[in-house]
Amino acid sequence: MNIREFINEYFKMSRYVALGTMDGILAVMGVTLTASGVAGAAGLDISNFSVGLTGLAGGIALAMSNAFGSFIGERAEEVRTIRDLEHKMMLDEGKLDDTHIHQQAKRRIFMSMFTHGFSSFIGSFVPVLPFLLISDRMTATMCTIILCFIALIILGVYLGRVSRESLLKTSLEIVLIGVLIGVVSFLIGGGHG
Repeated sequence: MNIREFINEYFKMSRYVALGTMDGILAVMGVTLTASGVAGAAGLDISNFSVGLTGLAGGIALAMSNAFGSFIGERAEEVRTIRDLEHKMMLDEGKLDDTHIHQQAKRRIFMSMFTHGFSSFIGSFVPVLPFLLISDRMTATMCTIILCFIALIILGVYLGRVSRESLLKTSLEIVLIGVLIGVVSFLIGGGHG
């Protein structure tokens, strides 16, 4: 498979692109904003870089969890589908192993694993970049919020195109989820001290 085919396969897994990217952005935004708020409310002298690394560590853990979760879930689904097909074809269990059908199933399993994990990893960079690059806490926080909402709007447009639904409606839904998570993170982070 060449790089163009691989990228095409990646974007065909739109549910994993969406799930992973949204997980990465929102979960890491929550971790980062909470860590920043807790540090500020407690009067701790923690650098923005440390807050960013905390968020990035959460993003890496999330990406790995999503990748392996997709692997396990997709493998179970694909094996069940193959076993059902064997049953319908009146074949002994395992007769379709190492066939073209089995190879295609393995390819889908690994693509879902990669897509979900990689999308989560890339999404996690959106909220942490300002904290890694900007030393002023308020500026980094505002940049994080702005970048996250821009990324969520872009994700909404992507999902609206994939689903052939309203781009505005889909983007608005995703942004509202982001607002909810941002508010909860702010309240948790600002409530300590």
